[in-house]
Amino acid sequence: MTRSKRLLITGAATGIGAAGARLLADQGWELALLDRNAEALGQLASELQAVAYVVDVTDTVGYPHALRRAINELGGLDAAWSNVGMQTNGTVEQASLDEFDRSWEVNVRSHVILGQVAIPELRSNGGGVLLVTASNAGLQTESRMAAYSTTKAAAVQLVRLMARDHARDQIRVNALCPGFVDTPFNAPVWETYGGREAFLREVGEVVPLGRMSSAQEVALHVRFLLSDDASFLTGQAFAADGGELVS
Repeated sequence: MTRSKRLLITGAATGIGAAGARLLADQGWELALLDRNAEALGQLASELQAVAYVVDVTDTVGYPHALRRAINELGGLDAAWSNVGMQTNGTVEQASLDEFDRSWEVNVRSHVILGQVAIPELRSNGGGVLLVTASNAGLQTESRMAAYSTTKAAAVQLVRLMARDHARDQIRVNALCPGFVDTPFNAPVWETYGGREAFLREVGEVVPLGRMSSAQEVALHVRFLLSDDASFLTGQAFAADGGELVS
């Protein structure tokens, strides 16, 4: 009998993370879910019968400890999806240094910590997959999003470096770069456009497909990038943005 693959997901409780967790659980993956939202995480873990740990990824002691405990409870690791992120609005002049620092902690350093814990586990397993949620904002310039775009660009470069360094370990590392996704995560962006309705009008103009994606659509891309169907893909920034980068 084929053993179920074991996957750790951070930022799992809501949005893209929760949609991906549900889809992958249906595909037979064994899941360990991490998030700081205790209520939503508990509900999802109960629904999916998954391992769950409440943790803040900016906790440099508690976070790696929770990762190791989750992997131990899974009995090993075949893949890890680092899905945490935060939005910060403003130009370089408007955003505070604290906002830049917090963006770095969440949008870059959290991926470094997960890589430091997950890569040795994947290597000992003979290989596997590390997926990082970045953003198409890391592949282009975004007005009034200096901290966000800068840190997402850093996340994409981190992915490329990890992919290069660990390809011989048979570890594939890719970045998922969504565009506008219809989840509360994008609420800070809506505010910069004067509210959700004004933002939707803007999306209709700048996104060739004329709309945001759903979390469920993005989950399908996650499933592909974690699967053996993507076995020859590594070091890639996979833009799921309705064509925004080419508009």
